[in-house]
Amino acid sequence: MKKFYLLPALFIAACSHKAPSVIYHLQDLLDHKEYFKLDKALQSAAPDLPAVERTYFTAFTDNAFNKNQGCIASVDSLFGTNEPAISDSVKAKLLILQGDSYFKLGQYAKAAMNDSLIIARYPKTVDQAILDDVMNELLIRKALKTTPAQQTIISANTTVHWTRDSIGLIEIPISSGGRNVAAIFDTRANISSLTRTYADKLHLHPLDVSYQEGAGITGAQFQVGLAVADSLMIGNILIKNAVFQVMPDSLLYIAPVKFQLDIILGFPVIAQLGEFQWYSDGNLTIPRTPGTSTLHNLALDGLDPVLNLVAAGDTLPFHFDTGASSSVLYSTYFAKHRAAILKTAVKKTKTFGGAGGSRKKESYVLPSLRLTLDNKTVSVDSVSVFQEKITTGEKLYGNIGQDFMKQFTAFTVNFQDMFVTVWR
Repeated sequence: MKKFYLLPALFIAACSHKAPSVIYHLQDLLDHKEYFKLDKALQSAAPDLPAVERTYFTAFTDNAFNKNQGCIASVDSLFGTNEPAISDSVKAKLLILQGDSYFKLGQYAKAAMNDSLIIARYPKTVDQAILDDVMNELLIRKALKTTPAQQTIISANTTVHWTRDSIGLIEIPISSGGRNVAAIFDTRANISSLTRTYADKLHLHPLDVSYQEGAGITGAQFQVGLAVADSLMIGNILIKNAVFQVMPDSLLYIAPVKFQLDIILGFPVIAQLGEFQWYSDGNLTIPRTPGTSTLHNLALDGLDPVLNLVAAGDTLPFHFDTGASSSVLYSTYFAKHRAAILKTAVKKTKTFGGAGGSRKKESYVLPSLRLTLDNKTVSVDSVSVFQEKITTGEKLYGNIGQDFMKQFTAFTVNFQDMFVTVWR
């Protein structure tokens, strides 16, 4: 068996002379969630990488590009033959990664097992904030362990008409429990959500669990539960065993604009559609067979879609959020472009709202921001830039919302080949 020397965060084969500097570069890209650059650099470096390191990084890129079976197999391979040479901190990271892929595939019991192993064997090797997240996720996954995986049946191309609600969010018609309702279409909702009132109206099956959830831009934390819809329909598409977060009605009430959010379709439902085509004329089409492309500009950070965009001359990863009416830039972007921002932006205090309420935040407001996707460049007006982090682990550069989407006549988002194409 090869001898592996442990370096911070991963292992390096002693027999390789070129590998250490390459591996440090790959790890740096991974640490900063530069998934697109990591994938490209890994493909280039693969012939010179020892098999163990190649498998390690491939597990992360497979997870990021929605190849969950590949991620699971890679982690199993690493634990199967190399476990004695892997540090506890790396084992914990790999278990977290694999657990995420299990969850995306609806293998909730296996995801829960990974969480339990981390808590039992490696509680002192991960940061407390990460351990807290693992313990919280274990509550979710244990509650779901006997729930069948979500299944989506698309028998034909389906088109539904979307509308905007009074605060500008995209809603599509769905039906469940014999009722027709309008649901917000939100790519950054990690789990679909609805109020307790609507959980009762749609006859969802509640699960005996309570756990902590957070709201993106407001940073609010609150307790929620879970329920499962035996079936729901989007046009003629049947979705079985859809999981919903159940929240008190008050947590989905946005007081500054006096608006009640009732039901939000999130990532697990949207991603399993395979592909959706959004048209500015009010149509949303889900093809029976998703398209293909080599564009490769969409990734996943856990359950968050990530879009690769060119901004201010940089190619950078951003959260992609159809449930946000406007785009914002994070502190990472401020740090990278501080001089230009201070020169052109105006400092303002603005109110930002979402699940869990609203919060006033100080930000710099850029008069405009040019963004390029699929070789098409548009300008988004009045973009807020935060100087302080929203979350402690913040690595991406911003959250791209509907003010960007509105610049195009059509938008195709594909979770199979992981790409986004646009038309003007």
